[in-house]
Amino acid sequence: MRIRTCLALAALATALPGSRLDAQSVIGTVLLPDSLTPVAGAVVIATAPSGAVTGRALTNARGQFALKVGEPGSTKLTVLRIGFRPSAGPTLTLALASTERVRIVVNSATVSLAGMGVRERESCRVSADTGFAVARVWEEARKAMLTSQLSSELVPLYAEWIEYDRALDSLARSVREQHIRTTRSLTTHAFRSVPADVLRDRGFVVEEEGNSVFYAPDAEALLSDTFVSGHCFRLVDPPSGAGALIGVAFVPNGDRRAMREIEGTLWLDRATAELRTLDFRYLNLPEEAAPAHPGGIVDFQRLPDGNWLIARWNVRMPRLTASARIEHRLDRTIAQRRVLTLRGVQVMGGEVTRALRGDSTVFTGKGAAIALQVVSPDTMNVVSTATLTLDGTDYAASANAQGRIRLSPVLAGHYRARVTTASMSALGIPPLERDVEARADAPVDTVTLLSAREVLGNACPRDSIRGDEGMLHGRVFDGTARPTPGALVSITWQDNFSIIATSGGATLSANGHALHAESDAAGRFKVCGVPRGALLIASVAAGDLVDRREVRLGGEPYAAVDLVLHQPVAQSREVEALNAPRAKTLVEIVVTDDHGNALPQATLDIFPASGPSRTIASGRTGIALVPDVARGLMRVRVRKVGLVPGEVTVNVDSARLTLPIVMGAVQAPMLDTVRVVGARVLPARLDEFERRRARHQATVSLTREDIEKRNPVDAWQVLNGVSSLNIGVRDYKVVATSRRQLVDGLSDKPCFTRVMVDGVLLPADGAGFDLRQLPPVADIHGIEYFDGPSSIPMQYAGTAQGLRCGLIAVWTR
Repeated sequence: MRIRTCLALAALATALPGSRLDAQSVIGTVLLPDSLTPVAGAVVIATAPSGAVTGRALTNARGQFALKVGEPGSTKLTVLRIGFRPSAGPTLTLALASTERVRIVVNSATVSLAGMGVRERESCRVSADTGFAVARVWEEARKAMLTSQLSSELVPLYAEWIEYDRALDSLARSVREQHIRTTRSLTTHAFRSVPADVLRDRGFVVEEEGNSVFYAPDAEALLSDTFVSGHCFRLVDPPSGAGALIGVAFVPNGDRRAMREIEGTLWLDRATAELRTLDFRYLNLPEEAAPAHPGGIVDFQRLPDGNWLIARWNVRMPRLTASARIEHRLDRTIAQRRVLTLRGVQVMGGEVTRALRGDSTVFTGKGAAIALQVVSPDTMNVVSTATLTLDGTDYAASANAQGRIRLSPVLAGHYRARVTTASMSALGIPPLERDVEARADAPVDTVTLLSAREVLGNACPRDSIRGDEGMLHGRVFDGTARPTPGALVSITWQDNFSIIATSGGATLSANGHALHAESDAAGRFKVCGVPRGALLIASVAAGDLVDRREVRLGGEPYAAVDLVLHQPVAQSREVEALNAPRAKTLVEIVVTDDHGNALPQATLDIFPASGPSRTIASGRTGIALVPDVARGLMRVRVRKVGLVPGEVTVNVDSARLTLPIVMGAVQAPMLDTVRVVGARVLPARLDEFERRRARHQATVSLTREDIEKRNPVDAWQVLNGVSSLNIGVRDYKVVATSRRQLVDGLSDKPCFTRVMVDGVLLPADGAGFDLRQLPPVADIHGIEYFDGPSSIPMQYAGTAQGLRCGLIAVWTR
C-alpha cells in the first residue's frame, strides 16, 4: 500500500465572500486623536449586544471604510490597531438595509511588549479578561492575522504570487520534481484551510482512501474560538540572534494531545508589536516521518499604508511508502508486519513578488534571480533572439541586445534551464540545457550558443553536407497566412556553365541540379546540401497553387526563405520584361469590421501598379497574402455580403507591406485609422505601426482617432491613464516611469521608460526623457507603448540598453 501526501488548500481565493443585498452598511472615517490625520490599515469591527461579530472592515490610506453589518438593530463599533489598545466607537441602531455615516477618533493608548517577561505559566485561556501577558501578545498577533484576511472594498489590494510544489529526496537536499506558476489575485487569502470545526473533529492530518491529507491552518482557523479553546498558550524566548522578538507558543490541550494536531509559535516584534512569522509542526505522525520535519512557516508583512499581507508560506509533508515485511518468530509462526519508509519530502508554498493597490505598487519582494550572459561564436546565431525557460515552471525571459538575460524575482533554488534562439527554434534544434541556481546574489553564468557550423550539423543528417555546402530552410503558407503541411518544395540550381559552338551559332550549356523536401505539420521545410554562391531557385507546388523565390547563400552556411502558395499570374512577354528588374512586395491584407473582429471570406480585387489584376479571399483570421506585387500605387477593391463595398489605394514601396482594412455596414471600407479620400496614400514608414496595431501586438496602441478623441494640448497628456505607466513631474521634467519597477537590484530607483520617434531612439539621461519635447499633437499619426522586453519588437530591442522599463514609440504623420 502506498501512502500519498497532499496539501488540502484552496490557493489564492479570487473573491471575497458575498454579502446579502439587503445588508446594513456603515460608511465612515477613522482619525488619530488630532481629529485630522487618517488611520490606515485599522480594523473596524461591528458586534451585536450578544457579543457576536456581525461585520469587519479595513480602512484605506485615507482612513475610510465601508462595513457590511449582517444584522439590523443595535451595533457597537470597535477599532483595532497594531500596537494600540482597542478604541471604542459609537453604538448605532441600524434599520434594515439602512446606511449610517460615522466618524471615529481613536485613542493613543499603546501596547508595549518591550519589557514583557516570558516566565508566566502556560494558559489555556487567552481572552482579554484573564489579564495574562500571553493574552496581550496573542491579541496583537490576532490583529495582524485579521488584517491580512481583509481587503478595503474601496481600493482592494492585489498581489502577484509565485506558487510552487516541489518533490525533494528523503534528505530534503535536492529537487526531484517541481511545478511553479505565477498568478495575480486579491490578497485576502494566501491559502485557505478547511473550516475550524472540521479541524477540531478530524485533526490536521487525516487518511482518505489511502492518502494522507495534510491541512495547514490559515488565519481564519487560528482566529476561531474553536482553535483557541482547543489549545494552551505560553510566552517563549526567541531563538539565538533574534532578541528583538517575543513568541507566543501554542500546543493542543486535553484529549487533543493524542490527535494529529499542530503546535507552533507566533513571533512578534517587541518594539512595534508587529507580527512577523508563524511556524508550526505536525504532531503524532509515524516516527518514520520525523526526518522530514513536517510543518510549515507563514511570514507576515506590514505595508507602508498600514495593511498586512502574507508575504511567504510553505508546508513540508513526508512522502511515505508502506510495504509488508515477513517475520519468522521463535515459536515458528510467520507474521506479516506493515513497514513505512520515508521516500521523499513534498514542499508546497508561495511568495508574493509584488503587491498593488489600484495602479500603485505598495510592496516589491526581494526575490532571488537568475542571470545569464549568452554569447555566440559567430553572427548567425543571434544572441538578442535568445530566450530562457526553466523546467517545471512558467518562467520565461528574453535576452537584450547584448545577450544578457536576467530573470527576477524567482523562487530560490536549483533549476534546469533551457536556452534557445530564433534560428534554433526554426530548425527544430533542441534548446541548450544547463543547471542554474536562483539566489539573491545571482552570479552571471555564461551560455555559449552553437556555432553556425554546429547548427548546420544538428539540423542536417550526417553525410548530407559535403565540403562547402549549406542549407536552405523556411516555411510554406497559403494565401491566408496559414502554414501548409505536405507541400513539395524544390531547390534547383545550375553549374558548370560552358559555351558550345554549333552550326547555328553558340549555345550556353550548364548542369542542372535539384533537391526536394516536404513541409511538416507546421509548414516548415529544410533542404541540406545546397551550394554556396550559386543562384538557388526555391519553388513549391500544391495542386494548382505555386510560388517561386530566388536566394543565394553567400558566406553564411544557411539561410531562410518563406514561400506563399498562390494562383500563377499569366503575363505577356512584354509585361514580364517590364517587371523583371523591379523588386516585388509581399502584401499582407488584414480585413476587420469596425469592432476589430476578423472578417473571413471577404473578396479582394487587387490592381497593382503594373501587371495583371487578381482576385483572392481573406482566410478565417481575416488575413490574405498577396505575393509578387509590383512597386507603386496599388488599388484594393473589397466586397463582402452585408457590408458596404469600396476600395482603398496605397503606395507599395517596401519588401513587405501590411494593409489593415476596416469594413462596416454603413460606411465604405477604409484603411484602419486613416480614412482614404480619392487616391490618398498611406506612407510606407507607418506600415509596421499599422501591422502591429492590426494584430494587437503592442501593450497599448493609440491611433490618430484615439488622440483626437482625447483632445490633448500636449502629446504627453495622451499617455495619462495608460496601464503600468506613470506620468509625472520629476526634476522639472515631465517623465514616464514603469510601474513594474524593473531595475537592477529591485531598488526604489525610478524605472524610466525610453522614448522613440519614427524608429529613432531618443537620448535620455539618468533622469528620464522630458515628454514635453515630443512632436506637436497635430503631427502625430499614432503612439505605441510596450510595457517590457517581452513585448518590444526585436528590431527595437537591439537599438540600445535600458529598455527593460518599457518603450514609448511615437509615429508622425
